[in-house]
Amino acid sequence: MTVTRTPTITRAGRGVRHDHPGGASSITSLTADQHPEGVAVQFATMPKGSGAPFHRHPTFDEVFIILEGRVEFQADDEVHTLGPGDLIHVPGEIPHAPTCVEGPARLIMLVTPPRFEDFFHRVGDTLNAPSPEALQSLAHEFGIEFLDRPEVRKRHD
Repeated sequence: MTVTRTPTITRAGRGVRHDHPGGASSITSLTADQHPEGVAVQFATMPKGSGAPFHRHPTFDEVFIILEGRVEFQADDEVHTLGPGDLIHVPGEIPHAPTCVEGPARLIMLVTPPRFEDFFHRVGDTLNAPSPEALQSLAHEFGIEFLDRPEVRKRHD
């Protein structure tokens, strides 16, 4: 059986919009439904001071490409400050957390294998009445483990 693959085009600003805690947002431009064995692609905007809690997710990796602003990525006990044109690949088993330190920051997020974008759909649904218990339950469902941040041992600017 021959499978015919075709290009997927998502126009600028189109896709599935997600609101994140702290005022950040993203648009998923390529979903698992469109590319089930490959990658999901999101365009994200992070206001200064926004970010994700320190966490890990062993079943999927992330790649971040910074387009504008500056973002600190704490990976384990090291902090990397990234700016426009910089890229970081974060294997899912490595504890990490991005924080916008100069913004707003705009970035591209690639997730492989895809499906993590569904987490953002569901988080957006709980933003009106968030509870730590609901967020923890949702994170567990997606294989995300929230962790305490270790002391920063080394900074890379």
